[in-house]
Amino acid sequence: MELIYSMRRKPLKCEPPHYENNADPEVVKPICTISTCNIIAFSSLTELSDTDGDTWGGHVYICDLDTPWECHKVASTVHPVSALEWDGEGKQLLIATIVGEVSIYVQKDYLLNEWSCLYSAYFPGENIIKAVFFHNGRKVVAVEKKPDVPISDRIQMLRYVPTLKGFGGVACEGACIITGTGLVGALTPNGDSNRALVASDCLRSPRDHIATASFAHKNGSILIAAAWRGGGKRGVRCAACAVFRPPGSRAAPVQLTLQPLPTVYLLDHEPVSITWCLREDTDSLLIAGSTLTLWKLAERSYPVHKLLSKGPVQGNTTPGGGPKAPTECFNTVVWQQTAVWQVEGGGGGATHVGSVRLPLATPHVLLATPTALHLLNRDNHHYVCSRAIGSGLAADIAATPPKKTKYGGLPGAGGRGGGGGGGATVSCVEVSQLGAVCVAVDTHSQLHVFKLSQPAPDIPTTLSVQHTTMLLEYAMVSGYDSLDVIMTLKPNIVEAVYERLTESFQRQPQPFQQYYYHNWLKLRIALCSRVAGLTSSAASLCSLQLVLAGWSAAAASLRPDEKTEAALVSFAALSNMPDEHEEKNLLALEAKAESLGEGATSAGSAWGALSAMQPLYRPLQRALDTALTMLAALTAAHNSPATPATHHHAHGYEMWSDAVALNALRRMVVIARACARGGDALSRPLARLAAIVGSAPKPDLLEECASLTVQMPARVWDALPRCNVSAPHGKPWPLHLEYDIEPEALRFVPEPPAHAQCDGTPSLAMDSIRYMYLGGGRRAARWRRCGRCGSRSVPAALPAPLPARNAQQRAYDGRYVATCSCGGKWTLYSNI
Repeated sequence: MELIYSMRRKPLKCEPPHYENNADPEVVKPICTISTCNIIAFSSLTELSDTDGDTWGGHVYICDLDTPWECHKVASTVHPVSALEWDGEGKQLLIATIVGEVSIYVQKDYLLNEWSCLYSAYFPGENIIKAVFFHNGRKVVAVEKKPDVPISDRIQMLRYVPTLKGFGGVACEGACIITGTGLVGALTPNGDSNRALVASDCLRSPRDHIATASFAHKNGSILIAAAWRGGGKRGVRCAACAVFRPPGSRAAPVQLTLQPLPTVYLLDHEPVSITWCLREDTDSLLIAGSTLTLWKLAERSYPVHKLLSKGPVQGNTTPGGGPKAPTECFNTVVWQQTAVWQVEGGGGGATHVGSVRLPLATPHVLLATPTALHLLNRDNHHYVCSRAIGSGLAADIAATPPKKTKYGGLPGAGGRGGGGGGGATVSCVEVSQLGAVCVAVDTHSQLHVFKLSQPAPDIPTTLSVQHTTMLLEYAMVSGYDSLDVIMTLKPNIVEAVYERLTESFQRQPQPFQQYYYHNWLKLRIALCSRVAGLTSSAASLCSLQLVLAGWSAAAASLRPDEKTEAALVSFAALSNMPDEHEEKNLLALEAKAESLGEGATSAGSAWGALSAMQPLYRPLQRALDTALTMLAALTAAHNSPATPATHHHAHGYEMWSDAVALNALRRMVVIARACARGGDALSRPLARLAAIVGSAPKPDLLEECASLTVQMPARVWDALPRCNVSAPHGKPWPLHLEYDIEPEALRFVPEPPAHAQCDGTPSLAMDSIRYMYLGGGRRAARWRRCGRCGSRSVPAALPAPLPARNAQQRAYDGRYVATCSCGGKWTLYSNI
């Protein structure tokens, strides 16, 4: 376990009394959670920019795992926030307070810094301590098989029973909450109204004092574990909650059914934090207090005397008839304690416990104490390592020195903060979806992100590459964000992972490759972006991704129908992928250069039907410039005095050696020529390159490419400057950062090679998606920016006075409305 970065906020001039007493369990402390998109949400008692203490209440912020200094406020409440939870897709965020207010927020126009409330509910007088979203009925399971088995057999997508079924068995939205008195509530959206439909029930008739709780999904039900205390006793009550909609109107509230499960009675310690070992299909429970214990729900048979076993007692007869044996009469489930860990050091008992979410990940358990994090293995019951939080803050590289020592670190860490109770202590810890990193937040709302060993720190490199590749393949199939895995990769194994992932994907069946091709492309781009030497490969892969997006929009307009003219039949056949006659159609169309160019402009001709492709002139122009850049790279690589291997990485990517890229460029060039966008001279060298993929080009082909690149100087370089944690900036871990201050030391500016430089090379003033200028000269009015790759784009929601876009244009832009081409989230910036 290694600290990646720690955040710091500006100190308060006046602090409340409860800030000095962090050990009080009744004090509401900051909490955090991380989504499947690797977006961190955390709460704060004041605004992060507040130094005077004028904003006491509840404030929820979110930030990307890669750019934690860019925090955006989701909502502010009068009362402190007591529960935060993401849904399974990372799109909706639940916020609950200590007075019973529950609200569901979603991004507005898919922007990370703009949020709107979908619906809300109110449970008067209840302190909500935990919440969970309904299961959406989608589950991806990794089966233990050999690595050479097809991915579709190793990683299977199963239909899971959703928590709430709608018409036709479709999963319905909603959430479940539990309060400090044992009240279990369910809220579901109510059509167009922003007030949710609410249903509630109690764990038991006499209310208990619930200190902490945890949820898990199993077989369409929600498993509830709630730690209670009262009357000198303490324990963990468990129940299975089933949610169903009564027949009739959809506007009626849902109904809850609570089935009690055995209770865990604790004699030696009071539970501070509990969690299920997994989020789905689990029967193991972790209970943290003065010790950390692991409990498992097992089935046990109790012997019954033969005199009592006679008679029509339930469970006393077998399906075939006759009485059962006395020892098999009554079977029940009980809790068995399987492991105990003593809390070592850390300045006190446990404050929070977290566990991995997926069975695929290494079975890690995170135990948080006031001043440290402890990593444990759930299988062998051993401590793996312990790390003090806040140590080494003297080596700041991006933030100013702290004015108060207790905001510079935590007590017991490097001598900072003394040993009293005035310093910040760890209040919550969460593990990412793929189990590569964990996020901790302290009582001053300062984030600390740690790398977790995958699967162990001392395993051979070969096994580490195999395990990482398996996680990336799981992310590719499930759609989960893989930034946490890629960020924590050692630089010396990135190339090996890239090569193994590429070889594994190319061995898969053709339908699998076609379905997951774009997800695989994103993973390759992310891996190449981690190494400075592979920046050119990342730029080429980004160019290929955008060319394929343009071709997808064009192919939708080329689908043949009964009205398709005879002259366009061969052209429309290009949209049928895969097509065994694709090469024949391409050669036939490329041979009609003059007729295509003239036909597109002549009125009444058959090729005039391609006028519908005119709205895609920017993607077509990008494809032409990409082809020129590829030819220039080919010429520079083979005309260099040194061998190409000295200029290009051994595991890099070049478009001229990829048959998919060459065929995509050939299609786009043919369409551009038909639409009179130019590119007549590009068809011949592209066709010759496609015929010799994998072989060395002939000298006359290199001369032809060199003459074309001299005559047409347009170039494309899809690698923009960026400032993030995962960039190859060369700064060692840990990084010590400050909210709202961009660390210039982490800025990485990739330098384009000589063959990709020209006066019109795309820059920060251009739209990376639409291939156009943002407007306003060097100071655009409004734009979206991706913090991971640095791309900029015009906002998706255009102002009302502007004309509506064409259908083909919307089809192309629609691919990158929700996320950037790299998978990052958009953030809106404005100079208005």
